[in-house]
Amino acid sequence: MSNFADLLICDALIYDGSAAPPFLGELAVKDDKILALGAPGSLPRQGIKETYSAEGAILSPGFIDVHSHSDVPVLKVPSGDSKISQGVTTEIVGNCGSSEFVYSKEKNALGDAALEGCDGSFEGYCRRVEAARPALNIAALCGHNSLRVRVMGYEDRQASQSELAAMKSLLQEALQQGAAGFSSGLWYIPGRFADSAELKELATVLRGSGKPYCTHMRNEGDTLLESLAEAIEIAKSGDGILQVSHFKTSQQRNWNKLDAALGMVEKARAEGMQIFADRYPYTYSSTSLRMVVPPPYNKIDSGSLTKLLQESAQEREKLAKLLETGNGERDNWDKIILVISSAPEHAKLYGKNMLQIAEQLGMSAAQACVKLLSEASPSAAFGSMSEENLKGFLAQPWVLAGSDGSIFAFTDGRTHPRAFGSFPRFFQLARQQASIESVIQRMSALSARQFRLCGRGRLVPGYFADLVIFEPDNYLSAADYGKSNVACTGVRRVYVNGALAYSPDKTLPLERRGRMLRVSNKS
Repeated sequence: MSNFADLLICDALIYDGSAAPPFLGELAVKDDKILALGAPGSLPRQGIKETYSAEGAILSPGFIDVHSHSDVPVLKVPSGDSKISQGVTTEIVGNCGSSEFVYSKEKNALGDAALEGCDGSFEGYCRRVEAARPALNIAALCGHNSLRVRVMGYEDRQASQSELAAMKSLLQEALQQGAAGFSSGLWYIPGRFADSAELKELATVLRGSGKPYCTHMRNEGDTLLESLAEAIEIAKSGDGILQVSHFKTSQQRNWNKLDAALGMVEKARAEGMQIFADRYPYTYSSTSLRMVVPPPYNKIDSGSLTKLLQESAQEREKLAKLLETGNGERDNWDKIILVISSAPEHAKLYGKNMLQIAEQLGMSAAQACVKLLSEASPSAAFGSMSEENLKGFLAQPWVLAGSDGSIFAFTDGRTHPRAFGSFPRFFQLARQQASIESVIQRMSALSARQFRLCGRGRLVPGYFADLVIFEPDNYLSAADYGKSNVACTGVRRVYVNGALAYSPDKTLPLERRGRMLRVSNKS
């Protein structure tokens, strides 16, 4: 007699991802799919390979990280430690305009082996991910910055008609091969060199696909509202589907713009646009320290800036003077914390803010910043956000969970704690303002819908068995800026495509059964 199911999870408080009230019940898994759900004791017991009691815990769909940068890290750490340990079973990579597969040929030619085997195509990246056998599922966006680098390098100018046509062709190919959408990072080089017309023309490639335009907007502070208006207009050139990345009001002088920004989104949604946003639940962002530099230095790519500062004492002095006058995109120096750097000698400075680093080095904060930039490619955490506004964003039913972090191993170097703690923090903060069932829906089913992840995000017979079992009150982040690579508490088990992918019980055998998700166009 054949087995009824491979796995029976019983005694669970089941949240099915629909925002319906939870119910006590059980769920059966066969191969990679959910076979059945039922009331306690209602499903057959004969021929079950494994039974697990989830008494005292929630059983829900696996969580979806809609804003990830694990494009290359998933190839290096296929176990997915930082994400799978939070209950994340699917990541959307290629955010902020950066999808390295687009120019993988060029990177390989320079000796970068991370994307070895990719041929500059989305399909080539898919094969590379599949060969890595990740623990979790990966879907990928096609990024504007990467398209620009491949077609016209880092040049600060408008794209010609032939260059624009080349970018459109590459984007079209990626979408046809299964890319989940189109992303931009208009704060970064070379995306910031593009005008709205270029983005609108590229977004026309999305028409009929049912896929989103995802954007790290041109500005999240002084011109937040103008940048949001631009994002909405660009999305209208596509299918009217917009994902606002890490939605925030940056720098204290802009915290009063929250209601206006939320109102703009609500108005566009009422007019028929499908707009969602994502947010990591921290008030410190994290990116390259070079983001503090003012013009004209902010138009120079990272490698060239480091080389310029290394070779010219005059340039170091000029940049330090500009920073000392406050002409940078920064808040107070005591709100900028060094997270990690490519220079080993900087390790003794990790976790310190720029005023503390300046004191240790015996120079001004601006001079210390320039010194770090001249020696390496450091990353920092920037404390420019409001806790009250963070809660305001998380209260919105259209704000999804996105870590803005990459996969890290437990044994890797330091990172922003969001890589290991975003999902428990999102859950705990959001549940203070909304029902648990609606929060779980945002972390699963709504995220799957926004990115056309068919058969995922719900506990429904026939859907893929991406599952997380966790204790709601004990589901807490243990990561901080001093010790970031720590698993959260409260997660009992995580299943991906029916296989046990994570458990804090080290005696249990795990299986990496994640997949590269090729997302079909709507038409």
